[in-house]
Amino acid sequence: MFIGTSVIGCSQPIQEGPAPTLTHAASPTIIQTLTSTPQPTDTIEPTSTPTATQTNTPLPPKEVAIQEIPLAGPIAIPKAQISGMAWHGDTLIMLPQYPEKEPALGTYPSVFTLEKDDVISFIEGRSSEPLIPTRLSFLGGGLESYIPGYEGYEAIAIDGDKIFLTIEANDNGSMAGYLVEGTYLVDQNSIQIDPSSLAVIPIPVQIFNYAYESLIVSEDELLMIYEANGVELNPDPYAIRTDNTLDAFLELGFDNIEYRMTDATRIDDNGRFWVLNIFMPIEFWLFTDSDPIFENFGKGATHSENLNVERLLELQYNGEEAFLTETEPIQLVLDGELNARNWEALVVLDDIGFLAMTDTYPDTILAFIPFPNK
Repeated sequence: MFIGTSVIGCSQPIQEGPAPTLTHAASPTIIQTLTSTPQPTDTIEPTSTPTATQTNTPLPPKEVAIQEIPLAGPIAIPKAQISGMAWHGDTLIMLPQYPEKEPALGTYPSVFTLEKDDVISFIEGRSSEPLIPTRLSFLGGGLESYIPGYEGYEAIAIDGDKIFLTIEANDNGSMAGYLVEGTYLVDQNSIQIDPSSLAVIPIPVQIFNYAYESLIVSEDELLMIYEANGVELNPDPYAIRTDNTLDAFLELGFDNIEYRMTDATRIDDNGRFWVLNIFMPIEFWLFTDSDPIFENFGKGATHSENLNVERLLELQYNGEEAFLTETEPIQLVLDGELNARNWEALVVLDDIGFLAMTDTYPDTILAFIPFPNK
């Protein structure tokens, strides 16, 4: 999504000011104790050197380095604005925010695909050439022309040949989220959207440019996660659940989690899934002095030196609520604040890790993120 610079309808007003500065906790002290307290008439014999109680400083959590997978063709330019990914079998579908837009996508509305074997061949070093995605024709039914304040597609989920997508809109300062259904027509090499399925998703709070960027299929349900769930901006967050008929939307309990949540993986057999959780310093209204996740698990080396945040969090869904697990977050090795990466697409890659993609900043990046224990 495009990075905005103002907030509308937040629980507390946000005022623009100087960029926040990173502070560091004071160094631990060493406490020196004597083994016994001498009496006034005692002669102190130097029988032993006083001992010190050492405070052990825990090592910072290990960060995970990404492996960038080079791309070629129109998807490789920042204007492609990739906003979501999902698997259809072994085919990875990559969703641009504006599939209908020129000139980034060529002569006709498109989404893009890569085959899993080609991705793994590059990761394992059996191939070194940039990957060239295939184009799928995107038959959007003209939704962009009659949704008030249309701002593009933000998330994708796939169930068989059914495609579900969220859309973001800003109608004269009022943010709205939409859900729409489509079909993957494999034999016609296209995705066809059904405009009659369009449904409005309730939004918990009004924040400029924010709606639903995470969409998950769970058996016969769809889960939608709002983009901002921090304590100050969204004190009573909730996720949204609907069945695959899109007839009714129900609120789900959800944890307060700081920064932005920009995509999520499928839910596994144990009800667990991962989300992208990021902060770019330009989005100053998301800055917080208190992040319970960092306070609990600590910051990795590059996160201790930079304001930006790039991490993956594991959540659990039990049918009634979605909440953080006790699994340690996966913190990525940062490339400095000036190269803060706007990760907006995420999928699991078999049992070896994740694939993630950026939207525009600092460029279009497709990356492999290995599981920490691999």
